[in-house]
Amino acid sequence: MGWDRTWRLSKSRLKIDRVQDAAAKVARGYAGVRVLVEKDGEDMMCVFTVPAPDDNELEIEVSIYNLGKDGHVISLEADTADNHEIWDDASQLAEDLAERLEATELEL
Repeated sequence: MGWDRTWRLSKSRLKIDRVQDAAAKVARGYAGVRVLVEKDGEDMMCVFTVPAPDDNELEIEVSIYNLGKDGHVISLEADTADNHEIWDDASQLAEDLAERLEATELEL
């Protein structure tokens, strides 16, 4: 398992439509992956549902936090949803989302 990962978005304004579009494009790039984007106050969450080897499904959660005047960050947290069980896949989906949203990874 890895550590939490974080990316900073270059634009201060971020609309849910843009996140939904980016997340849907990421999901379409992988067989059997679906995504649901939800808004929670000023923050957003992308829940990717991915197939598991035993014919079940696992959920990967990628959060987008609104930091007000400091913009937004994308956060992949190891202890959220099933992220820890499939960390490499979770990292790849988060990286792809960050790339589509033109975010830069932060070294914490």
